[in-house]
Amino acid sequence: MKKKTFAVIAVIIVALVILLTPIRMNLKDGGSVRYKSLIYEVTKIHKLSPDVDGVKPYIDGFEVKILGITIYRETDE
Repeated sequence: MKKKTFAVIAVIIVALVILLTPIRMNLKDGGSVRYKSLIYEVTKIHKLSPDVDGVKPYIDGFEVKILGITIYRETDE
């Protein structure tokens, strides 16, 4: 019985490690960085904005998605 319990706990831990370990991706939009795993995605937005006089040249922000649904998004546009 103890071996079976240990095996179940080990499988759960391995599954969580696989599902929650992010991969870093650098986006080619001016410097944004995306950390993506199978369950969630976090993006630090640093994107070039169109040329407009008197406006910041970059759009900065932060975005969090869980299971593909945007939970939080804040940008300075």
